[in-house]
Amino acid sequence: MAYFKDLTRYEYTGNLFLCVGEPLNIGWLERCAAYPKGVVDPDLTLKLLALCKFPINCPFGLHACHFCNESPVRITDSDGEFCLGCGEIRVPTKDKSATYVAPSLIYHYVVAHQYLPPDAFLDALRALSLPSPAVVWILEGIELSHSSPEFMAGFLELLLKREKPIIPPELREAVVEAANELKVTQPVALEAAEKIVNRLKSLLTRPN
Repeated sequence: MAYFKDLTRYEYTGNLFLCVGEPLNIGWLERCAAYPKGVVDPDLTLKLLALCKFPINCPFGLHACHFCNESPVRITDSDGEFCLGCGEIRVPTKDKSATYVAPSLIYHYVVAHQYLPPDAFLDALRALSLPSPAVVWILEGIELSHSSPEFMAGFLELLLKREKPIIPPELREAVVEAANELKVTQPVALEAAEKIVNRLKSLLTRPN
């Protein structure tokens, strides 16, 4: 995995899903560069874990930890076993002026290698209300699909079959309905699919 100094501009990929303001690197560590060490508050560590279990932007396979050569890095909690090293997390600042982009390995770096992220990142993490990972994955799928009915129908069906992350019960029926409608619209123009996808997106992004 690439090394980027903390708080430099994120340019590892062109995927800026969930980024507001300036995208900034956090936690892209390598053996070639020293990093600050310390203890992160346990509550923030749990928040990191919740984000890193279900990362986004996952096209590049699993990356090993370059400090202990563990590959893949596995973690186990009450939700089961997860592998870290694929994908990223995104944490916006409270004022939305920037978004911190970190590899999912950041949780391992904090817990196993005592990496201490910058205070600004920890403040943003503290202020973050954890989103539903299933909803985040659906919204990312919508952004990447360009309203392709075939892609979205398959993606939604796959997500509906997964045990984790759990689609919120109050949204599950709408996701099932959208998947079924998209299967029907596959032979026709994208216009109908766009309406279905936009309706689902509007529902998923509606304020609580």
